[in-house]
Amino acid sequence: MINSLLRGCHILLLACMSAGVVAGEGSAAVKLTVSNIQSDVGKLYIAVYDSKDTFLGDTKVYEQVVGLDNLKDGQVDVELTLPFGAYAISVHHDSNANGKMDRNFIGIPKEPVGLSNGHVPKFGPPKFSKALIEISQPQQQELIALIN
Repeated sequence: MINSLLRGCHILLLACMSAGVVAGEGSAAVKLTVSNIQSDVGKLYIAVYDSKDTFLGDTKVYEQVVGLDNLKDGQVDVELTLPFGAYAISVHHDSNANGKMDRNFIGIPKEPVGLSNGHVPKFGPPKFSKALIEISQPQQQELIALIN
């Protein structure tokens, strides 16, 4: 009885591993460190995009809202799980806790924002190609520093 139960568990384990369920094959655990956070008021809005056409729009590959309870030395670590691929990540600190990104009269953010790959646009809106990063390792770390 016990041998047949163990054999069944081994078969189930092998089936899950071959399907990538246990091993997490093809995906990465990404430790995202968001730095230069000036206040513990509000929340961080994290969005991940996989194309130029959807970049900074409503269609996201992944999104997460993070409280600032674990803020330490102006930074917070967030765990993301993403399939291997090329992405651009944006982070917005809703520093007045009103649930939206405040902008000035020409559309420039009035709250701290940050992009992957250290992209800081000089003229015009951010570019997907400049914020693009490659997620290709099972364990990966990325840093985004917020700017005002």
